[in-house]
Amino acid sequence: MRPTIKRLATAFSIFLFGLCGTSPASAQADDGPIEYIVRKGDTLISLGQRYFLSPQSYKMVAQQNRIANPHKIPVGKKLAIARHLLKFRAASAELIAVRGRVTLGESTAITGQKLQEGAAIATGPSSFATMMLDDGSRVSLPSNSAIRIRRLRTYVLGGILDYDFDVERGGVRSSVVKQKSTDDRYRVRTPKAVSAVRGTDFQSRFDPETQNDFAEVVEGALSVDAGDANARALPAGNGLAVTADGGVITEALLGPPEILQSGKLQSDDMVSFVAARAIPVRYTIAADSGFIEQIADSIAPDGKALFAGLADGNYFGRARAISATGIQGLPATFTFKRRLNSISGSAGKEDQGFVFRWRAEGSGLKRYHFQLFRNSTDSVAFVDEAGLDATMVTLSDLPLADYFWRVGSVQYGEAEVAISWTPLEKIAVSSP
Repeated sequence: MRPTIKRLATAFSIFLFGLCGTSPASAQADDGPIEYIVRKGDTLISLGQRYFLSPQSYKMVAQQNRIANPHKIPVGKKLAIARHLLKFRAASAELIAVRGRVTLGESTAITGQKLQEGAAIATGPSSFATMMLDDGSRVSLPSNSAIRIRRLRTYVLGGILDYDFDVERGGVRSSVVKQKSTDDRYRVRTPKAVSAVRGTDFQSRFDPETQNDFAEVVEGALSVDAGDANARALPAGNGLAVTADGGVITEALLGPPEILQSGKLQSDDMVSFVAARAIPVRYTIAADSGFIEQIADSIAPDGKALFAGLADGNYFGRARAISATGIQGLPATFTFKRRLNSISGSAGKEDQGFVFRWRAEGSGLKRYHFQLFRNSTDSVAFVDEAGLDATMVTLSDLPLADYFWRVGSVQYGEAEVAISWTPLEKIAVSSP
């Protein structure tokens, strides 16, 4: 028996239902009626004309709510009306951030594009997209993900919102505005699960390799019915996986991982991060604190990540430890500055003496600082030349000894100076 999920009494709730696809009949079954409180002057006939797709649907509503006289309903009576009977206005979403190869159907997606029900959005490798819904909620797609908008509508009755997304590949991160009505609905479906949420931040994912569905909860709670007599509660700070065979795994989310020197200036050719523990970590880089404009996303099996091609600028990073079951933990968030200022060098003996050459990468005004130590790097530099414009130094008549040398690239920016050094390298002068 497949797992289902029942709603817990909580201000912020997430639901997971074990569904392997949804037929029209089952779509109506899990549709969740909208509640309407009868006001003075209401009749089922007038409600049908104002709010129902077919005015004749009042007969079905009368039967479902046990109303004998559709012309006379007690004021204050609560009516449960199935959503598929109701008129609605098309809502819309807007792509507010697009990076890399993102498609909308068969076309290339662009920032500012409007989305409607039925739209299919997909991201390629190292590509990201974020959409904003009418109510201010945000949906972000990491790389290699695909979703389809199942529902994007506002019901005429009460202005109730109904947002529903199918994750076909990868995952989504949702930041959902706290909804005004208990009938407002936001749902994300993966092949075997449905996550529904009210005013919180959560992830839903599907792993095509393991065929597992995942949800990680920071606020709210889940109650999972796996077909046995015991309901499984998933409180805040816990994660859930629905396995390929319908099994349910729950566990506490791992704490935010410690990232060594996470806020250091990133000046090397590759931007790098290292976790304090050698565990799998998912890293995400964005240009903003809300992670709307994502730049890069990667899973590092040993906690060590490298990112290429990151332009100079200020960035936000997010890291999540991944458990053995694949559930991603609580995030560690940090900021860092990227300012490329890498330098490499070489040394060799030529006719005129020892020649030291170097090459620097990065923009802006640069000067170079050359140092040569004799016998020990703990001593005062034997040669110490700063403020060099040239990318080469020649030294002749060096006394016999072991030497250690390095060169620094001093980069001048707006109101700041940064220096990067080559590693200390050894040369031996053993003959004149």
